Amino acid sequence: MYSRNSFSDIMKTKDNKELVFVHTPKCAGSYIASILSHLNIKNNSHTQAVPSDKYIYFTVIRKPVERFESLLNYRLSMKKPRKDWPKHLLYAHHDKNIKLDEIVSKMSDEDIEGFSPYKTLKYWTKNVDIIITLDNLPQLLKYFGYTYDINSFAPVNVSKKTRDKIEKPNKERIKKLFNDDIKIYNMVKKSNIDY
Repeated sequence: MYSRNSFSDIMKTKDNKELVFVHTPKCAGSYIASILSHLNIKNNSHTQAVPSDKYIYFTVIRKPVERFESLLNYRLSMKKPRKDWPKHLLYAHHDKNIKLDEIVSKMSDEDIEGFSPYKTLKYWTKNVDIIITLDNLPQLLKYFGYTYDINSFAPVNVSKKTRDKIEKPNKERIKKLFNDDIKIYNMVKKSNIDY
Protein backbone atom coordinates (compact mmCIF):
# COMPACT_ATOMS: atom_id res chain seq x y z
CA MET A 1 0.00 0.00 0.00
CA TYR A 2 1.15 3.51 -0.74
CA SER A 3 0.01 6.67 0.95
CA ARG A 4 0.61 10.08 -0.63
CA ASN A 5 0.45 11.75 2.76
CA SER A 6 2.26 10.53 5.80
CA PHE A 7 0.32 7.54 7.02
CA SER A 8 0.49 8.91 10.57
CA ASP A 9 -1.37 12.03 9.32
CA ILE A 10 -4.09 9.84 7.82
CA MET A 11 -4.28 7.85 11.08
CA LYS A 12 -4.79 11.09 13.06
CA THR A 13 -7.62 12.29 10.84
CA LYS A 14 -9.28 9.03 9.80
CA ASP A 15 -12.13 9.35 12.30
CA ASN A 16 -13.02 12.79 10.96
CA LYS A 17 -13.04 11.90 7.27
CA GLU A 18 -15.18 9.68 5.09
CA LEU A 19 -13.47 6.92 3.10
CA VAL A 20 -14.22 7.28 -0.64
CA PHE A 21 -13.30 4.88 -3.45
CA VAL A 22 -12.11 6.11 -6.85
CA HIS A 23 -12.80 3.42 -9.46
CA THR A 24 -9.74 3.08 -11.70
CA PRO A 25 -11.04 1.27 -14.79
CA LYS A 26 -9.97 -2.36 -15.31
CA CYS A 27 -8.65 -2.75 -11.76
CA ALA A 28 -11.40 -4.97 -10.27
CA GLY A 29 -13.56 -1.91 -9.59
CA SER A 30 -16.91 -3.63 -10.16
CA TYR A 31 -15.97 -6.36 -7.69
CA ILE A 32 -14.78 -3.75 -5.18
CA ALA A 33 -17.95 -1.69 -5.70
CA SER A 34 -20.08 -4.67 -4.66
CA ILE A 35 -18.12 -4.96 -1.41
CA LEU A 36 -18.21 -1.21 -0.74
CA SER A 37 -21.94 -1.06 -1.41
CA HIS A 38 -22.43 -3.77 1.23
CA LEU A 39 -20.32 -1.72 3.67
CA ASN A 40 -21.96 1.63 2.77
CA ILE A 41 -18.66 3.15 1.64
CA LYS A 42 -18.96 5.96 -0.87
CA ASN A 43 -17.94 5.12 -4.44
CA ASN A 44 -16.76 8.05 -6.56
CA SER A 45 -17.05 5.76 -9.60
CA HIS A 46 -15.09 6.88 -12.69
CA THR A 47 -14.63 10.38 -11.31
CA GLN A 48 -11.19 11.71 -10.48
CA ALA A 49 -10.58 12.70 -6.85
CA VAL A 50 -10.44 16.37 -5.92
CA PRO A 51 -8.54 17.79 -2.93
CA SER A 52 -10.82 17.63 0.10
CA ASP A 53 -10.78 18.02 3.87
CA LYS A 54 -13.86 15.78 4.12
CA TYR A 55 -12.62 12.60 2.45
CA ILE A 56 -9.82 10.07 2.39
CA TYR A 57 -9.72 8.90 -1.21
CA PHE A 58 -8.39 5.47 -2.07
CA THR A 59 -8.06 3.51 -5.28
CA VAL A 60 -6.96 0.06 -6.37
CA ILE A 61 -4.50 -0.41 -9.22
CA ARG A 62 -2.95 -3.34 -11.06
CA LYS A 63 0.02 -4.04 -13.35
CA PRO A 64 -0.31 -1.64 -16.30
CA VAL A 65 0.28 -4.23 -19.04
CA GLU A 66 -2.26 -6.64 -17.54
CA ARG A 67 -4.66 -3.74 -17.11
CA PHE A 68 -4.38 -2.83 -20.80
CA GLU A 69 -4.77 -6.47 -21.83
CA SER A 70 -7.92 -6.65 -19.71
CA LEU A 71 -9.28 -3.51 -21.36
CA LEU A 72 -8.80 -4.96 -24.85
CA ASN A 73 -10.31 -8.31 -23.88
CA TYR A 74 -13.30 -6.52 -22.38
CA ARG A 75 -13.78 -4.29 -25.41
CA LEU A 76 -13.41 -7.19 -27.84
CA SER A 77 -16.12 -9.12 -25.98
CA MET A 78 -18.69 -6.38 -26.72
CA LYS A 79 -21.12 -6.90 -29.56
CA LYS A 80 -20.40 -3.46 -30.99
CA PRO A 81 -17.17 -1.50 -30.72
CA ARG A 82 -17.31 1.75 -28.78
CA LYS A 83 -16.68 5.04 -30.55
CA ASP A 84 -13.07 5.20 -29.34
CA TRP A 85 -12.18 1.84 -30.94
CA PRO A 86 -9.68 2.54 -33.77
CA LYS A 87 -11.62 2.78 -37.02
CA HIS A 88 -8.89 1.04 -39.02
CA LEU A 89 -9.31 -1.97 -36.70
CA LEU A 90 -13.08 -2.36 -36.88
CA TYR A 91 -12.62 -5.55 -38.90
CA ALA A 92 -10.48 -7.03 -36.08
CA HIS A 93 -13.17 -6.34 -33.52
CA HIS A 94 -15.53 -8.77 -35.24
CA ASP A 95 -13.01 -11.37 -36.41
CA LYS A 96 -12.34 -13.61 -33.40
CA ASN A 97 -9.45 -15.30 -35.22
CA ILE A 98 -7.32 -12.16 -34.98
CA LYS A 99 -5.13 -12.39 -31.88
CA LEU A 100 -4.70 -9.65 -29.31
CA ASP A 101 -1.02 -9.22 -30.11
CA GLU A 102 -1.74 -8.65 -33.80
CA ILE A 103 -4.35 -6.02 -32.92
CA VAL A 104 -1.94 -4.17 -30.63
CA SER A 105 0.74 -4.31 -33.36
CA LYS A 106 -1.61 -2.42 -35.67
CA MET A 107 -2.51 0.24 -33.09
CA SER A 108 -0.77 3.59 -33.06
CA ASP A 109 0.44 5.02 -29.77
CA GLU A 110 -2.51 7.42 -29.93
CA ASP A 111 -4.89 4.47 -30.34
CA ILE A 112 -3.43 2.77 -27.27
CA GLU A 113 -3.63 5.93 -25.18
CA GLY A 114 -7.04 7.02 -26.46
CA PHE A 115 -9.51 4.73 -24.70
CA SER A 116 -12.07 6.36 -22.41
CA PRO A 117 -12.69 6.32 -19.48
CA TYR A 118 -9.60 4.11 -19.28
CA LYS A 119 -6.90 6.80 -18.97
CA THR A 120 -3.62 6.29 -17.12
CA LEU A 121 -2.94 5.25 -13.53
CA LYS A 122 -1.25 8.63 -13.19
CA TYR A 123 -4.60 10.26 -14.03
CA TRP A 124 -6.67 8.08 -11.69
CA THR A 125 -4.29 8.38 -8.72
CA LYS A 126 -4.15 12.18 -8.83
CA ASN A 127 -5.35 13.62 -5.48
CA VAL A 128 -5.85 10.08 -4.13
CA ASP A 129 -4.61 9.63 -0.56
CA ILE A 130 -4.13 5.85 -0.52
CA ILE A 131 -3.23 3.61 -3.45
CA ILE A 132 -3.37 -0.16 -3.04
CA THR A 133 -3.45 -3.37 -5.02
CA LEU A 134 -6.46 -5.66 -4.67
CA ASP A 135 -4.70 -8.01 -2.24
CA ASN A 136 -4.49 -5.14 0.30
CA LEU A 137 -8.21 -4.28 0.24
CA PRO A 138 -9.27 -6.42 3.25
CA GLN A 139 -6.43 -4.98 5.34
CA LEU A 140 -7.23 -1.39 4.41
CA LEU A 141 -10.94 -1.77 5.10
CA LYS A 142 -10.24 -3.50 8.41
CA TYR A 143 -7.99 -0.63 9.43
CA PHE A 144 -10.87 1.78 8.82
CA GLY A 145 -13.23 -0.39 10.87
CA TYR A 146 -14.94 -2.39 8.12
CA THR A 147 -15.05 -6.17 8.00
CA TYR A 148 -16.66 -8.50 5.52
CA ASP A 149 -16.60 -12.13 4.50
CA ILE A 150 -14.34 -12.18 1.46
CA ASN A 151 -15.97 -15.44 0.31
CA SER A 152 -19.36 -13.73 0.02
CA PHE A 153 -18.25 -11.71 -2.99
CA ALA A 154 -17.47 -13.20 -6.38
CA PRO A 155 -15.43 -11.48 -9.08
CA VAL A 156 -17.53 -9.27 -11.36
CA ASN A 157 -17.00 -8.16 -14.97
CA VAL A 158 -13.99 -10.40 -15.54
CA SER A 159 -12.79 -10.00 -19.11
CA LYS A 160 -12.80 -13.21 -21.14
CA LYS A 161 -9.41 -13.95 -22.63
CA THR A 162 -10.45 -15.44 -25.96
CA ARG A 163 -7.71 -13.97 -28.15
CA ASP A 164 -4.51 -14.98 -26.44
CA LYS A 165 -2.13 -12.54 -24.77
CA ILE A 166 0.03 -9.65 -25.79
CA GLU A 167 3.53 -10.89 -26.66
CA LYS A 168 6.80 -9.53 -25.27
CA PRO A 169 7.67 -6.90 -27.95
CA ASN A 170 4.23 -5.30 -27.62
CA LYS A 171 4.37 -5.61 -23.83
CA GLU A 172 7.62 -3.66 -23.88
CA ARG A 173 6.02 -1.03 -26.11
CA ILE A 174 3.09 -0.67 -23.70
CA LYS A 175 5.48 -0.42 -20.75
CA LYS A 176 7.23 2.48 -22.49
CA LEU A 177 3.95 4.22 -23.28
CA PHE A 178 2.74 3.80 -19.70
CA ASN A 179 6.12 4.37 -18.06
CA ASP A 180 4.68 6.66 -15.37
CA ASP A 181 2.08 4.02 -14.57
CA ILE A 182 4.80 1.38 -14.21
CA LYS A 183 6.59 3.66 -11.72
CA ILE A 184 3.38 4.19 -9.73
CA TYR A 185 2.64 0.46 -9.66
CA ASN A 186 6.20 -0.41 -8.58
CA MET A 187 6.11 2.25 -5.87
CA VAL A 188 2.85 0.84 -4.51
CA LYS A 189 4.16 -2.74 -4.55
CA LYS A 190 7.38 -1.71 -2.78
CA SER A 191 5.57 0.25 -0.07
CA ASN A 192 4.76 -1.81 2.94
CA ILE A 193 2.78 0.17 5.48
CA ASP A 194 1.50 -1.75 8.45
CA TYR A 195 -2.03 -0.97 9.54
